[in-house]
Amino acid sequence: MPSLRQIDLSHDGRVLRGAFHAPERSLRGTVMLAHGLARSRTEPSRLLVDLARALQAEGFAVLAFDRAGHGESDGDLAEAAIPDEIDQLSAMLDYAQGPGPARVPVHMVGHGLGAAELAVLAARRPGDVASLHLWAPAGNIAETLRDGHVEGVPLAGTGPTDFRGQGLGGGFRAAGQGLDMLAGLNRITCPVSLHHGSEDAIVPVPVSELYLMAMPQALRRLYPLGDHDFSRLDQRRVLIASTVEAIADAAEARHAA
Repeated sequence: MPSLRQIDLSHDGRVLRGAFHAPERSLRGTVMLAHGLARSRTEPSRLLVDLARALQAEGFAVLAFDRAGHGESDGDLAEAAIPDEIDQLSAMLDYAQGPGPARVPVHMVGHGLGAAELAVLAARRPGDVASLHLWAPAGNIAETLRDGHVEGVPLAGTGPTDFRGQGLGGGFRAAGQGLDMLAGLNRITCPVSLHHGSEDAIVPVPVSELYLMAMPQALRRLYPLGDHDFSRLDQRRVLIASTVEAIADAAEARHAA
């Protein structure tokens, strides 16, 4: 049975809760996962859990935290802000690298907003990232916030927005609408893969083309008729298998270098 351990990380007065999936054979590397907006480390529909277990089986240690105001972590979605979430992810990366001076680079996989935030983090800390894998990265988030909506949900003029049954605070828009989520991505030198459903109504396909232009080494796989959550079973199988393969290839290349 795959090994799973609950882990906690203290950050800015909050406890961020997560899971550590131990490798089932000799360690080949560490992978950090990042969920989307108003989701958690088990969503959507166990997608990140299935990826973590597939990576476990191939000898990777996997860490997946809920960001503040999501899942089991402290905080409230009403307090969420993209700059703070990127800081949280940076603390998670520190945790994944472990204590001491030997800071081993970590493979990172994100979905939606989590993917876009990981790309920003990788641009800030390129030497700490072994490979980067972006599923429908929401690089258009600032544009949609300026247009007055997020993931198709109109933002409230005052007070919180009812977002999937949770209150998304006005600070999310205020802090996010001026951001350039693509700035500095040319500093990323590690292997990069992009995955995008052709019918993604939340992050249109041209958004991932911007990532391709910013990172010439990136490779993209399009999923015909696929949506933002990769909701078809056959496509999820391909998504997980190809992501695991890309991480394994990156790990082997680092080992051989």
